Amino acid sequence: MTARAESAIDRNSFNQRECLFASDTNLSFEARFHHGTIIDGVELQMLTGRTAKYVETMIREGDDFDYYRWLRQVREEEARLKTVAVSTSVQPIAPGPDHPAKIAQNPSQFSGSKTADKEKRESAVQRAIQGTCHDSKTVDKPTNSLRQRLGDVCDAWDDFQENRGRDAVYGYLRAVFSIVKHYNGRCRTQKLIRRAFKFAGLPIDMNADPFAVVIRCTCEHKLDNKTISKWARALRYVARVKKLRHPLTTFMKNRGGVNACAERYAKYFGRGER
Repeated sequence: MTARAESAIDRNSFNQRECLFASDTNLSFEARFHHGTIIDGVELQMLTGRTAKYVETMIREGDDFDYYRWLRQVREEEARLKTVAVSTSVQPIAPGPDHPAKIAQNPSQFSGSKTADKEKRESAVQRAIQGTCHDSKTVDKPTNSLRQRLGDVCDAWDDFQENRGRDAVYGYLRAVFSIVKHYNGRCRTQKLIRRAFKFAGLPIDMNADPFAVVIRCTCEHKLDNKTISKWARALRYVARVKKLRHPLTTFMKNRGGVNACAERYAKYFGRGER
């Protein structure tokens, strides 16, 4: 067989695999990533800090991913790096290939490398558009968007724990309220409850109140049942009474705060109503 025939066969086989992958919209997040597609059109290399570690660990562990275990490991690693940075002296850093001194020595090499990197990024973005936007009428969001939203609520909880100010709790409650209203408005409350319990590794209770579920699954097991129930009643009162144009913090503070909103809900709608 000639080299030209072998090249044509390889090119045909590659095109068939690309068409098969592009037509399968039910592939998992991990499969899409390993085949070269990027969720939401964002390259993994463009992510930084905790976000990159979060996505890498989520891809590697899949359904076995435990957010609280990952967060504890990341915090321990960051604390260890801070300790090492303080205890060791600063060493001189050799200039990298993009350092001004290196560029001055060989400007043509830097220009060529920069052009090649730009072409790679454009190619990756084009593949992402072709893979993730295929049949966009039937695919609403990537499968990990709900997991990311729950991660944002966990970040709001971390901020609340670090800032023990009088009004710090409203930032966390606003994050809980936002995710519940988002999925309630799209008639996907059951999906939110199921994924939230799975996210926290807790037994699934499909009859639970969605506000209470999100609070329980993002508070790192630091709230008792009484507090979770009280905060959930307060948010249910806000969901029933607050107008869209009113900020949640202002609305709740004008009515006496979290405890007062919880009491108003119990008084006007009953503790068992949802």
